[in-house]
Amino acid sequence: MDLPLMIFLHGPGMSPPVWQDVVSQINPAQPMVAPWLKGLKPGPRDPADPKAGVAGFDLSAAAVAILDLMAARDAAQADLIGFSLGGLVALRVAAMAPDKIAHVVLVSTPLVPSQKALARQRMALKLMPASAFRGVPKEQVLAGLDALRTADIAPDLAAVEAPCLVIVAESDPLGVASANGWRQELGAVVRTLPGADDNLLLTAPAEVAQLTTDFCSDFLDEAGPPSSG
Repeated sequence: MDLPLMIFLHGPGMSPPVWQDVVSQINPAQPMVAPWLKGLKPGPRDPADPKAGVAGFDLSAAAVAILDLMAARDAAQADLIGFSLGGLVALRVAAMAPDKIAHVVLVSTPLVPSQKALARQRMALKLMPASAFRGVPKEQVLAGLDALRTADIAPDLAAVEAPCLVIVAESDPLGVASANGWRQELGAVVRTLPGADDNLLLTAPAEVAQLTTDFCSDFLDEAGPPSSG
């Protein structure tokens, strides 16, 4: 039987290569892809127009693009692994097409994003010069944060049938606080990893890869090793 396609979905202010250290830890025989989230990919830029090439983000449109990607790859099923906003897109896909999604892994994905924290972060980023943003345009980062602030996944939760794994950093108070909510809403398995930074894709890629592959192979469940937090 063909393995489900693993699809890795980045967060706001990120680009697909952020997953490189994670996917490099996974058996290359496993089909994998890390696409741009629709609406967050930088387009051609006009130096005279700093907003040129910045697309609008829509959660449902991003989810439909993932289903289109699966169809283009002839993937009957997929495992979705999302970071932050990418996790919310994964849940929307799982709700829209429950028969096509085998597993969902949410990495540092808040159940209810803190509006105050996101607003403060947006303000701080808005004041930074464009030269401080590497790889992803400043406007694209701000668009991603706006998408987090306005995302409403409450209607999706009841429609998600795929088993879910939640991975959070012990240094991420919002992620840790969301853990019980994910357990209640999705029956999720939760694992907490140590670290001084909540970007686990950079600080604990091997651990994220191992937890993901074990879970998507049905080796990891709530009866497994306790979370380290």
